[in-house]
Amino acid sequence: MALAREFLNLGEAIHGGPVESSILSRLEEIFPDHVSIPVTTKYWNIEHEEVRINNKLVKSVAMPYTSGCARGKIGREIGLYQMPPHPFAVKNLPISNHEVALFYEENKLRRITLPPGSPPSFFLDRKVEGYAEVCSSARLTDTESRNVEVKVRNGDSYIVLGAHVDHWLTGYHDNLLSVEILAEMKAVLEKIKLKHGLKIAFFSSEEGPRCCMGSSQYPMKDVFAIISLDALYPSRVVFSSTPDLWFLSRHFRIKRIEMPTPFSDHFPFVQRGIPGLVLYNDDMIGVYHSNVDLPLQEDVTYKENLKESLVKAILELDSTTEERLYKEFMRVARESGYSGDKREGSIIPDLENLTSKFRK
Repeated sequence: MALAREFLNLGEAIHGGPVESSILSRLEEIFPDHVSIPVTTKYWNIEHEEVRINNKLVKSVAMPYTSGCARGKIGREIGLYQMPPHPFAVKNLPISNHEVALFYEENKLRRITLPPGSPPSFFLDRKVEGYAEVCSSARLTDTESRNVEVKVRNGDSYIVLGAHVDHWLTGYHDNLLSVEILAEMKAVLEKIKLKHGLKIAFFSSEEGPRCCMGSSQYPMKDVFAIISLDALYPSRVVFSSTPDLWFLSRHFRIKRIEMPTPFSDHFPFVQRGIPGLVLYNDDMIGVYHSNVDLPLQEDVTYKENLKESLVKAILELDSTTEERLYKEFMRVARESGYSGDKREGSIIPDLENLTSKFRK
């Protein structure tokens, strides 16, 4: 687990920022035959973040992408909210009723994206009361980053394995472990015989005010299928893919099979009509986007099992024809009420249910 720990020690890798760039530079060093693909993105530059409760400085982080200063009494000008069971539920809280929103969870800090126009908001590692003085200075700036592509073998069309390198706070499982898995797999994949070409892509800017800025700018013309690794956590996976790839789930220890989530790097490919899969595990909700997303003893066995499963899935995918994938895709699409004949644009986000669905 050396590479993931090396990246962990660099600190928070905010999309488009200097730590993200350092991770990409290290991957370029490891793979000197790489290709760097320019990405236009945003960097959330945090200049200052501070919360004082009753004149005492407390541990806190600013919530993306809020900024500003205020003071007042907790429960009056300052709203205080306990972290809900699911991080995405923060958007349902009435934080606009206050000048400032404070979220808390015992012994934990998180960065969770709030709805646009939210007041200055912070996350604290404990419940507080009394008088609060808060201040953050942060801004989104346009910047340039890159995706790093490593070609494993040539082909007329390619299976792409991808993982994003940016992360909030510690980000070990979301997503440094995935980066390490793909970096280690190159040597293994070079030894297997495939009909298709194979590439590994390390994506910039999956996190951000808009998901997947890096992968959405990746060249897709010759992509046969995409397998993305994101937020992996011992000891199983959610198999989130276009229906034509569900048959590959037999190679993994599965929590559930679902339509492709719109919140990961495979989805821009899915929207372009390319077979797409992301493996993730929402068992990690307890450490999601937090400062306690750290290495676990179980990671070693989990990682090795995943690598074996991925090789088996890649071999079976490689032997499957484009015609067979299209036929299976359209079969499920028809059963779901889709009347078109093209894959591109047939699947749309279902944000209310945190998934996707076929266009009617």
